[in-house]
Parts: sequence; structure tokens; C-alpha cells
Amino acid sequence: MTYKLTLFAPTADHLAQLAQQLPSVDDSVGVSSAHGRVDDLAAEIERARPDLVVADLPQLAESELRRIEAALNASPSTSVIMLSPERSPEYLLQVMRSGVREVVPLPLANGELTRAWQRQVERLTARRGSTRQGRVLAFLPAKGGSGSTFLSTNIAYALSLRGQRVALIDLNLHFGDAALFLTEARSETTIADLARDVTRIDPTFLESSMMEVAPNLRVLAAPDTPEGAMDVTPAAVEQILNAARERFDFVLLDMGRLLDGAAVRALDQAEAVYLTLQLTLPFIHDARRLLTLLTSLGYAREKLHVIVNRWEKGGEITSADVQSALGAPVDLEVPNSFAAVAHSINHGIPILKSAPRDPVSKALLVLADRLAPQEAARKRGWFGLSL
Repeated sequence: MTYKLTLFAPTADHLAQLAQQLPSVDDSVGVSSAHGRVDDLAAEIERARPDLVVADLPQLAESELRRIEAALNASPSTSVIMLSPERSPEYLLQVMRSGVREVVPLPLANGELTRAWQRQVERLTARRGSTRQGRVLAFLPAKGGSGSTFLSTNIAYALSLRGQRVALIDLNLHFGDAALFLTEARSETTIADLARDVTRIDPTFLESSMMEVAPNLRVLAAPDTPEGAMDVTPAAVEQILNAARERFDFVLLDMGRLLDGAAVRALDQAEAVYLTLQLTLPFIHDARRLLTLLTSLGYAREKLHVIVNRWEKGGEITSADVQSALGAPVDLEVPNSFAAVAHSINHGIPILKSAPRDPVSKALLVLADRLAPQEAARKRGWFGLSL
């Protein structure tokens, strides 16, 4: 594995002393160095985007910490070890909030710098060595009330029952409540909390910040308030999804109707977008406009799928009418079963748990089986006989 290391200090003499304190590195490590003020360090991070920075710096003013924070937001994969003579809890908290991963006290003693170095190199090695690339699926409502959140949460639960490790991320940033469809418990951490400290995000930290609602299923909740959505930047969404893909087999996104920069960044990473609607003209009208927008953003039609929710046989508008109006086939019809769905939602229980034999449950299992067919195959014995 190769990675880029940057050493930084106020002066050339300090830089030479810093280099002597670090463990030796081999040819796989590309080392660069710079000295000067905080603006010079920030510019170096933004220019070179190193994997690891070791910086010897004096106590910094709040404006200088904000400058470092801006640089790390621009290079979210960069980890920083800072050497500092200041050790007050208030200052350390400020530094960590700026995105610095570790602070080592000056003067150096007891091998603290070596241990911090080893922790960050191990973290980098683990991140680079991960082979998991989870599948990202986005559920997007054509119109409010389409049932998109019900579908995304229950598909997530269905996949988890198949032994898949599943992350459900609530990206309805202004009014998201996906967790309530799966549990009555309240999440202590939201996506906004992670976005405010995006440089700390790695697969392990992400999973520990999520709420476990069932075996193999974790949820990252939407912000507690609409104002929290402002903290969720496109760069933060990308960092969170990259970490989630390394940790989970499936990453399901419960999207809102607002296609802002953060939402588009999420859709960019999705291998499939499931557009959900009901069989009424307003839903079809909005779905057509949304499909036009998505294709104008460069998404291939093969990536865009249509789910008809609350489908009823013999209705005035049929799935064939939807296909004709949208120019896209209907991938799944989810029957109308109001009482069972309402009970599931009102009690925060997945419908596969509260009403496993309901037609809605059976329809959801169809999509889950398509997405994870290998798990369905394992349930069959020789000659295809069910076990």
C-alpha cells in the first residue's frame, strides 16, 4: 500500500526536528514537507490532498482553526496529527471539532507521537484494505404521500433477514422520520452530527454512530430539526456513503423530494433509483417531471426504476398506463393493504414482522429476492426442493 505523508512545522529547523521524531518509513510512503503559517498548511492540504499530515503548531486562534477545518472539508480523506503545547480541555475540543484526528502534547514524551502515528497508519491500512463495496439503492418519492419511506425501510428490513448487512440512511434532511417506521426508540446521533465532524468518519465510526434496529440493520437518522439539514453538505454525504459502502452489503437511501446538491451527490453513488408513486394522475404527472429531471442530470434510464404503491386490481388507472405515460416499465406493484400497513407504521414494526403473510409483505419479498437472490438459493436443497 502507498500513501502520501506531509510534515509541517513553523520553521525549517522545527521541521527537521519533527522528521527525527517520527518512525522510519519505506519507499511506499510518499513524503512531502512544508513550513510556515496555518494558511500555508491549509493550502498544502487542499493542493496535495495527503492521506496523513503530522503538524507541529503553536496554539491556534479560532480563525486559524476554521481555516484548517475548511481545508479538511475540501480533503475529507486527510487525517491530521497535531503537536501542540496547549492541553486545556476547551482548546482540545476546539481542535478536534476542526477535524484534527489526534493531538499530541509538546514536549514529546513517552512515545505518544509514535503511538498516534501507528494508530493512524493502521486506520489508513484498514480503510485501503477493505474489499467490501456495498450496493447503494435510493428510494425517491414522486410526490408526498407516495409511501417511499415505508418501502425503503421495509425493503431494508427484508434484506437484513437474508443475512445481508444493511444501512438505512435518512436523506429526507428537512422532515425525515424513517427510523420511526422500524422502531419506537430514538436515535442519539443524526446525519447532521456526523456531517459537522466529517473528517472523523470512517466505517467503524459510522457504524458506531448508527442505531441498531434489528440484527444486520442499522439506521442513520435525519436531523432533529430542519435547520440541521444545512450542515449536511455534498462532501459530507459522499464521505458517509463511502464509509457505509465499506461496512455494509446494502446501503438504502430514503430520499426527500428536494433535489439539492447533497441529494444529487447521493444519487450519483446509487446503482439504482426507485421512483415510487400511486395510481393517480397527480402522482403520474409529478413522476414524469421527475424522470425528465433525472435524465437531464445524466442518469441512464436503466438506473431509474418505478414502483407502484397501493396498487389495486381493476383500478381506473393501470400499471400499463403508467408505463405508457412515463416511458419506463413498472418494476414492482405493491398491493393496497391499508390496515396492515397502518398498523406497521403506527407501532414502528416492519410489516414483515407484524403481518408476514400480508400481500404487501409478499410483494416486498419479491424485490428483496431480486436484490439478494443468492440468499434465496441457499434455502433450497438438492433438486430444488425447499428446505
